[in-house]
Amino acid sequence: MSLERIFKLPVLIRMFLLNIRKQKEFLEKTVGLDLLEFKNDNNLSDKDYKKIKSYYGVSVAAILGEGFCLLRGRKMSDTERTQLTYLGALTGLFDDFFDKKNTPEDHIKEMFNNPNEKLARNSHELLFIRLYLKALIGNNTSLIKEYANKVFEAQILSKKQKNPELDRDTIKSITIQKGGMSILFYRCVFEDEITDKEYDMLYHLGGLGQLENDLFDVYKDYQEQIRTLATTEQKISKLRSIYVTLMNEVFDLLLQTDFEKRDQNKFFNLISLISCRGLVCLDFLKKTEKLSNGSFDIPSYERKDLVCDMDKLSNQLKLFNYFVFLPNKTLR
Repeated sequence: MSLERIFKLPVLIRMFLLNIRKQKEFLEKTVGLDLLEFKNDNNLSDKDYKKIKSYYGVSVAAILGEGFCLLRGRKMSDTERTQLTYLGALTGLFDDFFDKKNTPEDHIKEMFNNPNEKLARNSHELLFIRLYLKALIGNNTSLIKEYANKVFEAQILSKKQKNPELDRDTIKSITIQKGGMSILFYRCVFEDEITDKEYDMLYHLGGLGQLENDLFDVYKDYQEQIRTLATTEQKISKLRSIYVTLMNEVFDLLLQTDFEKRDQNKFFNLISLISCRGLVCLDFLKKTEKLSNGSFDIPSYERKDLVCDMDKLSNQLKLFNYFVFLPNKTLR
């Protein structure tokens, strides 16, 4: 047992809670004011507001942004927090262009490359453009637009996941590209030039994050006939091998970056706690697999068999256990 990791755990949890509280307060003073104009708009649902105020608008800055700062050994600037807050807030709206709105691709690109409120055809697009314009306040506007287009291209590529004949290698490639470009998009907020080593590490970290999301979304994705690694694999042991290999690759790439060792260690603690959630979910799905005689047969399960609830105390304890023992044992 790693006593050092045990002592780090409450410190890390406290940091999470403080960062989230600080970001929620900041969100209310910025994006929260922008939302007041739309509060009676029927084109925006409670789910839209929840994505902005309880998820993306908080997590992008409070987790990713603070993580980027841990690597640099400094605090987040007001400009960085503002940009990350607005980029995070528009993320759910952007996803809906593809998932729900069937927005023409050329129109999405125009909103990214030449944002102007006159382009908006409805309140959903107007809010998106307004948030996007407020994110473009630094000296990195061109870079943000460049990576916005790369995120757009990854989203277009992910449409292939509706193809029932899509092979698993292509699914894996799409998964990593989609997650990788998303995290690099948020990294654009930081003006220091990104090295090849940091780029590779963050690209694979984003892929790991996307795969983790797919594990938790296996029921939803199957219902929507989206082919992910989680919805197409019939053996959880193979899915776990893919996840753990990518997880270890991210850790190895982190060690190769040029950041100070103490800052690498802080970032490792952060991303290891987050990625260990995926291991808990894989354990959960492994138990589900046993319901069908050792083959992961999604059609034979109910929703409760596929949705891993991380609010359960038992799952939180498993998460903490993985975090404590992570450096001292093989994950395979």
